[in-house]
Amino acid sequence: MKLLTRIFHNFFLSKLFSILKSIKYFFFLLLFSNNLLANNEDTQFSILDRLPTSIFATVNEEVISIYDLILRSNFFSVSSNIKIDENFKTNILPELISGLIDEKIQSQEIEKKNIIVSENQVAQMIQNIEKENGMKVGSLKNILKEKKTDISILEKQIKTSIGWRQLVSNKFRSQIIIEESDVDRIHNNLKSNIGKEEYFLEQIFISFENRNERSALERIKNLDKQIKQGGDFLSIAKTFSDSFSGKVGRIGWTPEIDLDQKLLDKIKKIKINQISDPIKGENGYYIVNIKGKRIIGEEIIDKVSLFQLNLIDENEKILSELKKVYNCSELEKFSEKYATNDSGPLGFIKYNELSVKLKQMVRELKKNQISDVIEINSNNFRIMICDIMKIPPIIPSKFKIEEIMISRKLDTLSRQYMTELRANAVIDIKI
Repeated sequence: MKLLTRIFHNFFLSKLFSILKSIKYFFFLLLFSNNLLANNEDTQFSILDRLPTSIFATVNEEVISIYDLILRSNFFSVSSNIKIDENFKTNILPELISGLIDEKIQSQEIEKKNIIVSENQVAQMIQNIEKENGMKVGSLKNILKEKKTDISILEKQIKTSIGWRQLVSNKFRSQIIIEESDVDRIHNNLKSNIGKEEYFLEQIFISFENRNERSALERIKNLDKQIKQGGDFLSIAKTFSDSFSGKVGRIGWTPEIDLDQKLLDKIKKIKINQISDPIKGENGYYIVNIKGKRIIGEEIIDKVSLFQLNLIDENEKILSELKKVYNCSELEKFSEKYATNDSGPLGFIKYNELSVKLKQMVRELKKNQISDVIEINSNNFRIMICDIMKIPPIIPSKFKIEEIMISRKLDTLSRQYMTELRANAVIDIKI
């Protein structure tokens, strides 16, 4: 079956869904290769080594191989905790194909404009991912290797993402004019918001700009289904969410004034760590995960002094003794008797450098209170907060506000630019 045409994204995607219903050969190949990649390194290459030359599609005469799609599918399955099954074929595979095509279009434009992305830029981004998830620097590669997944797939995605942001900035930045009066207005509004709430958000956003409203609704419902079935929120967000800025998935602290009003009305009713149903906003659909709420104007945690405790045993006697410990000084004496050698004071750590799980724990604990067991990367331990350093609330500078406004305008221009490039792309699906 062959499709050769110049098409807009939403038309292509709808066609793709119908095409994939008949691609039984590829789906069985995907399932088969997935088992090989997971279980049999010696056999996999004897069967799969021909696939890099087996063409799935061309984009402007540049090849996407079947092997490319298999690797991307396996990588997404591992990172998102979504199994490759019939549901994957129907709901996820079309999105992955669409994403691969978009990535190919972007990489072609990056090459045309001679945008260079260094290995150091990619490495730094991977380190940021590791820090955000409470992982040791350099550990992600080993974790993926254990799961028979090549980190080069992630590196390729990151390289394209960085290059695309640079390209869009080079192309449109000079066209963006931010009025000083608009910056002043937002700055004054932020000052007036002291005492109001702000939210730490994780977000999936599907824009109306790249597709019609019906198509956007179908897409957000599909992603919502994957999350409810156990899919990893941030992995799904980073793969499918519409954004130019690079703040995909984890948005961070956002004041009420910066939120779509329709979105804000729903957020106010959502509990911390609760994932919303799809929410219709002004420019698209959202799924949000509320990771925290706080009042603007309250002192902000800057640094925390922590004591890490790894017990040698969880027997009743030790746990009973632990209940009698009421500060870090006592905990240090206790650890000499009942804890492993890697227990001890960690000193002051920047709050923003903590993993999301530890940040949440710090927010919930009081000073000199011992936590419940925390599990990070298969390690079980407890923490106690020995001291907390706080700083007064900081209102973003006018320069920072201007940067945010520019980023949002670039976000919109990026989506419009991609719509134009898709419309002019020659896409040939070979299967």
